[in-house]
Amino acid sequence: MYIAIPLLAVIGLVLSQVYQRLLRKRMPALLKRDWKNQHVYLIQYPRCRTLPNFSPWSLKLETWFRIAGIPFTNINNEFTKFSAKGQVPFVELNGRQIADSNIIIATLRQEFGKTDLEPTDPKEQSVARAFTALAEEHLTWAMLALRSNSKNGLAFPASDDGWGRHFGTGLKKSLIKFIMGRANKKLITGRANAQGMGRHTPDELHAFAKEDLKSISSFLGEKPYFGGDRPTTLDATMFGHLAPLVYIPTPEGILTKIITVTYPNLGQFVDRIKEK
Repeated sequence: MYIAIPLLAVIGLVLSQVYQRLLRKRMPALLKRDWKNQHVYLIQYPRCRTLPNFSPWSLKLETWFRIAGIPFTNINNEFTKFSAKGQVPFVELNGRQIADSNIIIATLRQEFGKTDLEPTDPKEQSVARAFTALAEEHLTWAMLALRSNSKNGLAFPASDDGWGRHFGTGLKKSLIKFIMGRANKKLITGRANAQGMGRHTPDELHAFAKEDLKSISSFLGEKPYFGGDRPTTLDATMFGHLAPLVYIPTPEGILTKIITVTYPNLGQFVDRIKEK
C-alpha cells in the first residue's frame, strides 16, 4: 500500500506531462469534414453545469452567435483538439478554420452581414475597443492569476459542476482529476506570468479587479445593455468575462460579492443576458 501511493503519484506526473503535450498539439486538419454551407461549427471545451463553458472566450462567442442569430453547432474538443494556432475555442466555416474570438467575430460579421452589432460613431467604437481590452487583457487575467495562486482556485474545472462528470468514474476519474489539476495549474500559472498579471500578489490582483469592475459598472450605469437598448458585440464580450465571476466560485468569494452586491447592475446584466 505504501508503495502504491508514490507509484500512482509518479504515474500521475508522467501522464500530466503527456496531457500538457496534448495541450500544445496543433490540429491543422478540419474536424468537421461533412460540413454544411454557411453553418458555423464551434469547437470548445466540454460543457459545465453552472454555465455553458468555463472559458470566457467560449461564452463570448456563444453569446455573440445567439445575439447575431447565426446558426451554429457546438463540438466538444475532448480536451485534445486545438486550432492550428493552438487556441480554443475556434470555429470551422465552409471548410476553413478560424481561431481567436476577436478574429472569429470580425470574420463572421462580414460573412453574415452583422455589422449592426457594432457602434457606428468613431468615439463609441473607441470606447467599445477599450472596454474589450479591459475585460480580456486585464480583468480576466487578474482572475486567472488569482485562481492559479489560490489553493482551491482551480478546483472548479475538475469538479462535477465543471468538467468532472466527463471523466468517467472510480480510479479513472480520480486520476484524470489529478492530472488535469496539475496540468491546468502549471499552464495557467505560466501564461499568467508571461502576460504579467501572474507576477502580482493576491492583494494587488484583487485591487486591479475591483477597479476594473468599478469602471465597467460605471460605464453600464442604468442601461440594460452596454450597447444601450439592445445587446451588441461588447455585451457578448462582457457577459463572457463577467459570468464566470458570478457562477464559478472565486477565491475567498471577494469578486463574486463585488459583482453581485457592490455593483448589482453588473450581476443584473449577467442574469439579463443569460435569460436571453
